[in-house]
Formats: sequence, structure tokens, C-alpha cells
Amino acid sequence: MSRPIRTYIFTKKHKSQTYINQLWDFLCIFAEEMKQIIITVCMMLLTMSISAKTLVVADKKIVVLSDPHVMAPELLVSEGEAWTNYLSGQRKMVDYSQALFDEMVAKIKDEIKPNLVLITGDLTKDGEQLSHTYVISKLDELRGVGIQTLVIPGNHDRGSNADAVVYDGATTSPVDVATDGWFTTQYANYGYGSTSERESTSLTYACEPIEGLVVIGIDSGTDGMLSSATLNWIVGKASAAQESGKRVIAMMHHPLIPHVTNAESLVPTYVISNHDHIRKALIDAGIKVIFTGHFHTSDIAKDFNDELTAEIYDVNTGSLISYPCDYREVTISGDLSELSLTTGHITSLSGDETFTSEYAMTRLHDSVKKAVAAKITAKITAKFGATFAASMTSVLEIMADNVAKAFIIHAEGNEADVDTKDIMTALKTVFTFVPGTEAMCKSMLEDKAPYGEEGRENVTDDLSLTVKMVSSFLPGDANGDGVVNVADIVEIINFMNENASEHFNKKAADVTAEGDVDDDDINAIIAIITCQE
Repeated sequence: MSRPIRTYIFTKKHKSQTYINQLWDFLCIFAEEMKQIIITVCMMLLTMSISAKTLVVADKKIVVLSDPHVMAPELLVSEGEAWTNYLSGQRKMVDYSQALFDEMVAKIKDEIKPNLVLITGDLTKDGEQLSHTYVISKLDELRGVGIQTLVIPGNHDRGSNADAVVYDGATTSPVDVATDGWFTTQYANYGYGSTSERESTSLTYACEPIEGLVVIGIDSGTDGMLSSATLNWIVGKASAAQESGKRVIAMMHHPLIPHVTNAESLVPTYVISNHDHIRKALIDAGIKVIFTGHFHTSDIAKDFNDELTAEIYDVNTGSLISYPCDYREVTISGDLSELSLTTGHITSLSGDETFTSEYAMTRLHDSVKKAVAAKITAKITAKFGATFAASMTSVLEIMADNVAKAFIIHAEGNEADVDTKDIMTALKTVFTFVPGTEAMCKSMLEDKAPYGEEGRENVTDDLSLTVKMVSSFLPGDANGDGVVNVADIVEIINFMNENASEHFNKKAADVTAEGDVDDDDINAIIAIITCQE
């Protein structure tokens, strides 16, 4: 206080106490205004400092691939009846599995050069140890140039499998397959080593391959199931990571969301069992994106919690050995607040002019057509008898051909962008003979999931995606941008002055969990920022 003011207050005895009180009130108001100005200026300076740091943090690149089904070259001693019969029942190009995997590894190593590779299961043809050994040899190449890889097993990667054999002319003979223990030992450098935390009842694990980014690899078994113990462990790890300000992504072999309605009627293990419950649990734990495989088509589906206030994206990636031979390129911003992805395809093979996208598409069409014709024939035979089914052979061929065409459209993704009226009209005959297929085909060709559920049904781009990697309950993230910084303090001050933005998240702003947003929450956020610094 200046000397004139002190003299005015304390030496002018004729002035009343009222004036002193008024002056004191004025000074208090002035001090509060100065406090706000000082806070604002400090926040601006700190924001500039944080922004400067953010600019130098590079984006992170991740490649996601699924279902390469690699078959070791040693498993084919000589081509013949046994090998031909096996291939005739497959819609995946196992005969090209080694070449396609080699091509993908070369592309990752020489062109994409990501920070991380995720493979969401079915690494091998049928769990043969020889095939796993070949896969690991290629992953070792990536590791040798500094590219990390994380894997999880699929339903073809371990345990007893009658197709895990050596093909030699007309005969086959069994080979050793991976057990859980063998798998984790061999893949110690690829998710199952000392840098990961393991769940005790499955091959589920969590690790932090990129600072601030936790990856949870979920083991959905050979039958597409999660135990309560495994799910609780996953939720605990995800929640703990989120609460410490880290981001979480997950990967699992079986899809989390039914991308095609009623598909379970044809493929019982098409989607994870009890998927509604698991989806809600993962959303509540703050997981925004999960990468899956198994169905051999690239499709992205979004679903919500019961209140429709939070969502999760199931990024299902097609098989590397089924048309269109997809993989995903994912970019995560340097501050880990945003994830974006695009989809790539293997369209040719080095040194093999016979392999083209057209060839791969024809292989897929013909195999689906054959499988569908057999299923429809079996259903019609069961209902109307073999004689009637035989008289319908030509009609069944047409029906199966149209289903195969529809599946090709589904495999290519973004089905809603394609005019499918003629195919839907042609499929009406199928709908008559096979109940349940109409909703299935409509959901597939309209690209809607979850199909027919009001308020939740949506169409999501299958080939590109951008997601804010923000937990709905990240403490302190008042403006919902995925990070806690001084901008959140500004957002809270605006809220207290009844001028909050549309992005204001009151739950996140209430850091002290007292049920209201006030100065205590600002102080808590300052403490968080200080710890981050």
C-alpha cells in the first residue's frame, strides 16, 4: 500500500470507519481481478510452452494385419491329391500364404517403417510349430531393424487340429502343434516377454510398447470366449492406465461387435461370446478402439454403452491371404490424443506375375460360391427332399453366385457406397429358402451395425477412420481434447462464468469428485500439470 493511502487512512481521524471499509472492499475486488489476470497470463505462457513441446513429438505409426495363416514350406513335400483336396475347401489362399507374408514384411521393413506392428491372430495355417517358426523368423527381421511386433493367438494357432499335417502326394502325416507354453516361450519377444504383464488364466497380456500407449492383447481362445477373470483383469489394467493419463488400445482375434447380423447362424464363433457384456465393460474401462480379425473381411463397426454416451470402434481387418489382402496403417498423434487409419492392400507379389487382385478376387468368389451352394442345397434337401433339390441345381448355382458377389462387395468395404439393388432383388430367392438371410444380407450390403437397433444403428467408414483417443472419465480433461493442460483450466473458468464450450465435460472437470466444479478442481489440475512437467 502506498504511503499517501496509509496516511489517508490512519492520520485523518475525522474520516469514519465506513470509508475504510469501502476502501478495503475495493482493494479485495481489485486483488481478485488481478488474480484472474495473472492466472490467465500464466496459462497463456504455459500453453505456449506445452504447445512448443508438443510440436517436436513425432506421430507414431502402427501397422495392423490379421489372419496371415502362414504355412511353412516344409509342410508341402509334394503336391498331389491330399493338397488339392485341402485347397478345394478353402476360401483363403494358403498356397500363397508364405509369399504374401514375405511381401508384407518387406513392405513394412522397407516402405512403411512403423514404430509398431500388431497381428491379431491366426498367424499360422493350423498351429504347426514349423509354421510358427517361419513366422517368428520374419518377425525377427523386423526386430532387427528396430520395428516392434506384438501378436496374439487365434483359433488356428494352438492345440489339436486335424489339418496340422505334412502333405505328400496322396497322403498326409501329422506334425507337432503349438501348446500355450510353447507359444508364449517362442513369442517372448513379441508380447510374451518380461516387459508385459500377463493374466494368469489365459494368454492375455498388457504392455506399453510406445511411451504413454498401453496395448492389451486379449486371448479369446479357440472358441471365442472370455472368462470373467480375464475380463476383470482387462478392465482393471485399462482403467488403471487411463487414470494415470495413458491411452489404451486393445486387440483380440474374434470380433467384438457383430458386423453382419445373424452371421453366427452360419459361423457359430463369428463373434466373441457374450459380446454385449464385454463391449459395455471395455467401454466403461475407457477403451475406444479394438483391433480384431477372424472373419477375413475389413469392416469397422461402432457401438455404444446403454446410455449412448460413449462408444467403441471394432476395427476388423481382413485376412492377408483373402481378397483384397488388406492391412491397416494407423497413425497416432504425438500427444496420443488422436488415432487415424487407412487401409492398404497387397495387389502383387515380387517375382510372381500370376498373382493379381483380379486373381485373388476370382479365388474368393469361387470358394464362397461353392460353400454357399453346398449350404443352401443341404437346407433345401432337409426341407423338401433330395429329388427337389436336384431339380433346383441351376437355380441354386445362380443363388450361390449372387451371394458370392454380395460377399465380394462386403470384403471390399464401404458397401453402402455401392448400388446393390439388383443383387438384393436377385437374392430374394435365397431369402425364401433360407430364413434369416435377408436381415444378414441387408446389414452386410447396407453396412449397418448394430443392424435394426434404434439409436445405435450406424454406418462407419470401413477403410479410413479418425478417433479421439479420449477416455470419458480422464480426470482433468475438461475440454475433452484428450490431454490435461492449462486449456482445461480456461474451460473450467469459462464454465464458472457460464460460458463453457460445447466440449465441456463436467465429470472430467470435477477432479476432486465432490460433485461440483470449483477452485479446488483448478488447483487439482495445476497439480496434474506440474506432475506431467
